[in-house]
Amino acid sequence: MNKKLLTLLFCVAVSTLSFVFGNAADAKVAKATFTEIGYQKDADYYYTFYINLGKEDAPPLAYVQVQKNATGTILKLENFKGYVAYWKGSQFAIRNEATVSFYDGEKLVEKKLTGVIEGGVKM
Repeated sequence: MNKKLLTLLFCVAVSTLSFVFGNAADAKVAKATFTEIGYQKDADYYYTFYINLGKEDAPPLAYVQVQKNATGTILKLENFKGYVAYWKGSQFAIRNEATVSFYDGEKLVEKKLTGVIEGGVKM
């Protein structure tokens, strides 16, 4: 009887712990979401912009993905900073100027981006 009781207590403890820690992990993942709002491109690179949609008039950039035009390779991002504003419809424009720095191979590249973000919101 003691062996059955210990097995039952062990199963209850494992179930309780997996329920508690499993829900906490799901909650953390749900908070880290952002929305693609469009792109810009120049002769060498393709920039995809992401923000957290909210009630702010000029939301900050949440993430910028940089790809090399020639190969489509996603480049390692070093830093980014900037704000966007609603332009028209579901389009945005960079407010003043956004800076993006990234590595193209071993070379650190810094770009200053301005103007309308092409495309639009992708949910």
